[in-house]
Amino acid sequence: MSEQRQTQLALRKEIADRQEAEEQLHRSEQSLRELSGHLLRSQDEERRRIGLDLHDSLGQFLAVLKLKLDSMVPEISMDPASADQDLTQCIHLADECIKEVRTVAYLLYPPLLEEMGLISAIPWYVEGFSARSGIKTTFEVQADFGRLPRDHELTLFRVLQECLTNVHRHSRSEVAHIRLARDLENCTLEIEDKGIGIPSNILAESGRDWVGTHGVGLRGMRERLRQLGGRLKLVSNRQGSKVIAICPSMHLSPQMI
Repeated sequence: MSEQRQTQLALRKEIADRQEAEEQLHRSEQSLRELSGHLLRSQDEERRRIGLDLHDSLGQFLAVLKLKLDSMVPEISMDPASADQDLTQCIHLADECIKEVRTVAYLLYPPLLEEMGLISAIPWYVEGFSARSGIKTTFEVQADFGRLPRDHELTLFRVLQECLTNVHRHSRSEVAHIRLARDLENCTLEIEDKGIGIPSNILAESGRDWVGTHGVGLRGMRERLRQLGGRLKLVSNRQGSKVIAICPSMHLSPQMI
């Protein structure tokens, strides 16, 4: 009886130790998720700051440069043909620099997203994406979609950016279709292509807590959505891929913009 009692006590202790270890692991995972969320928010704030700095400093300098070059054109008297050609090239380059700076600034933190919301920012981004990539891209949105809290709109926009980047780099698809809808419980963003599909090894890695280099984009999207209580679904075959981002459908209040 004494030996049986000791065995029971040892078993209970082992169970208690395992439970404590599981609780510590859970707390560690929670801390890691909170840290990951903090890093993502910091990254977005840094992107916003860089975008504003590019637009307000370098963009302004290039605009002044263009004005000065424009004003020099009628004042050239020596070898007008050659000078006019050089100045025209300089003006063209300054125009291209200004457009590039504005594009980079808007991609880092698009002002339309904060001012007008997701349903205004997506068409603007899609138009530029189609022009740069040559991929025909469509966008469908529910008529009464409305605004979402700032974190929700930013997360869905970053998911869209990552997905379209993957379509352009890896899918070999000539088209991309975007759909945005919501109901009382969830908001859903779908990005679908008609390419070669997502490799099976990347699909297998995407749901793990750690992934290799090729799956880090999918892992980042999952983590962003997880911070909001959302999730990411992937459907892929040889006829194409569909990425579905789902997050809670929260009503917007002025403090949440």
